[in-house]
Amino acid sequence: MTELSAAYLPLSALWLAAAIFVAAGIWPSIRRESVRVIAVPLMAAVVLGLGCSTLYRWFVVRPAEALSGRTAEIVATVQTDAQTSYQEEMLSATLHITEMDGEPADLYASCGAFPGARAGEIFSARVSLEALEEDAYRMNRYADGVYLNAEYLDGYEYLGESNTLKFLLYRLRMELSHRLRTYLPSEAAGLEAAMLLGDKTRLEDGVEKSFRVAGVSHLLAVSGLHVTLLCGLLVSEWDIRRRFSRPRIVMQAALLVFYMALIGFPVSAVRAGSVFLITLLGRFLLQPPDTLTSMGLVALVLGIQNAYAPCDLGFQLSFGAVLGVQAASAITRWEGKTIFPWPETERGEKLRYLGLGILSTLQSTILATLATLPVLLAHGMSASGVSVLTNLLVVWMLRPALILGIAVVALSVLPFLAPCMKAFSLLLAVWLNVMYSIVQWCAALPTAHLALPEKYTLLVLAVLGLLAVLYWKLHRMVWYLPAALICCAAAVALGVVFGKDVVRIGVVGTAGNGCLVVTQNGRSAVLFRGGDSNLRAVEEYLEEAGDLPQTVLVDLRQNAREMAFEAARVVPMEDMEEGVEILPFSDEVTLELWHTGDGNLAVVEISGYTVGIQSGKIDAEVTVGLDVYCAGASYPDNLDADTVIYTSRAASWLEKAENATLLYGPDIPELTIRPGRSVFFDGVTKDAVQ
Repeated sequence: MTELSAAYLPLSALWLAAAIFVAAGIWPSIRRESVRVIAVPLMAAVVLGLGCSTLYRWFVVRPAEALSGRTAEIVATVQTDAQTSYQEEMLSATLHITEMDGEPADLYASCGAFPGARAGEIFSARVSLEALEEDAYRMNRYADGVYLNAEYLDGYEYLGESNTLKFLLYRLRMELSHRLRTYLPSEAAGLEAAMLLGDKTRLEDGVEKSFRVAGVSHLLAVSGLHVTLLCGLLVSEWDIRRRFSRPRIVMQAALLVFYMALIGFPVSAVRAGSVFLITLLGRFLLQPPDTLTSMGLVALVLGIQNAYAPCDLGFQLSFGAVLGVQAASAITRWEGKTIFPWPETERGEKLRYLGLGILSTLQSTILATLATLPVLLAHGMSASGVSVLTNLLVVWMLRPALILGIAVVALSVLPFLAPCMKAFSLLLAVWLNVMYSIVQWCAALPTAHLALPEKYTLLVLAVLGLLAVLYWKLHRMVWYLPAALICCAAAVALGVVFGKDVVRIGVVGTAGNGCLVVTQNGRSAVLFRGGDSNLRAVEEYLEEAGDLPQTVLVDLRQNAREMAFEAARVVPMEDMEEGVEILPFSDEVTLELWHTGDGNLAVVEISGYTVGIQSGKIDAEVTVGLDVYCAGASYPDNLDADTVIYTSRAASWLEKAENATLLYGPDIPELTIRPGRSVFFDGVTKDAVQ
């Protein structure tokens, strides 16, 4: 937690807070033994976290960021995250730079487009190095050890293929993925390759979307769940009883390390695999396992080797889910002692065991979902209203799918076993088809798209957490559930009341040419400019907002090619007569559409507050006054805006807007407007260019 705070807050403020915390905790911990047990480890953790963060920032991150602005001849190796770039016949990937201007180097940089072919190739080129954008992906890249962007300039020259162990295993993984997919239909092939080998190159967009909407996207990435299930295959009841089978323990550890290396050491798999390795070490040394202690050790190791590791989404989701499961296990143990006493008959024992098993599964799913919900909201991701149901229905199907996949890969080794391989592939395809059908059914339920206001929901979850601590301290946890239900009901009622008529406006799409999406009371209006990428971005934004329908779409493009819009009403402005047209959207919101021969301007008017967006050049005879202007590639000479939002640092018109407040939003800038009352900006920073 200290490292996570240090990643987002100034170190000077954190060191001061840590000094106050340590000073306040020293005297009570000396006087009272009960305080010392808690205070001393906490103080040590704070100092260790700040020490790691400070040293890592000074000796690792700053030297890399100091190269920003430099143009250099590099030799680099394409990493395994390589994928097709937005530019035709180009590749996008992380580059491991091993040489810079003839000098040895060792740093990683993200490159959006370069003329590469595949992961593992080595090439030389001339690039320009820049600091990472302060967007939603920056901290995840820091967690991966990437601190720079590399823009390809020219001079690409292929130098061969890397034969290090990392890329040998990567090629083996791709070969195994190819064998696994040989006799499977496309949907099932991409699904199984993603779940078993972490290969998402053949995963279809429709499959990925259904799993995400249904709240089980964690099944598509090799995570702690997959590793735990596979570890269960390595350990039998015989191993537990015969703890002295040390050669077998060593073999199990070796297989586990090989599997983690094969799939590329994702954080969630490393967490689960490391916990299992610690458990195996305990068995080897005849020591009992303890999951929470093992998790703590793994978290410390990951945080020490990279102070930004806790910022990784996979890290937070993995540890959060396991803590939720551990809490459910503790509750189940308490229920077994107090609510379900041990029966006297054998039949009663079986019923008790069955009931506690069902209750434990349900509680584990609910608490794991609740534990990961704050992480999803904090990262701007949507939650699913059917995730608990979907997990209960399909998670149990994962283990058979993994076992069948392993069987298919094993049978592919010997050609004469091809008939058996086809039979197992058929069985696997049927199993995956049933699994995917259940996921699709859950994703189609009305409550699947759950749009939760981020900050408000996090506040409610914080209140529920404080209530849990309070009731636990008062030894009244039996009363926590009704209190939490009342709190949730009150929060929902207040959210509905205060969320009514609120207008949200998002700038969505490509940098420098985004669209405006206006939402209010479950309806949306889209002010569209751009092409296919903008259309996909708009659809994804409305899906994240609760799968809202497009009530009206205003097409601001000139000479626009035909596109398939899903809006109930489409208004092509190029077909309008020159002048101004008023289009009502709701009682508080109207759309004012300006059309001239060379351009279009759309103004959203919310109870006197105006937000505008333009395409082309407006030849208006009078100055257009706006409260907020969402800028694109140009800035009209006759525009007078109090605030300008822009999404591209490359904008050439910044000097024209010197009298306006400039707000830069690298991701999706948003305005939240309560008609006639207040305006809030999210996802933007005030620019110092002015």
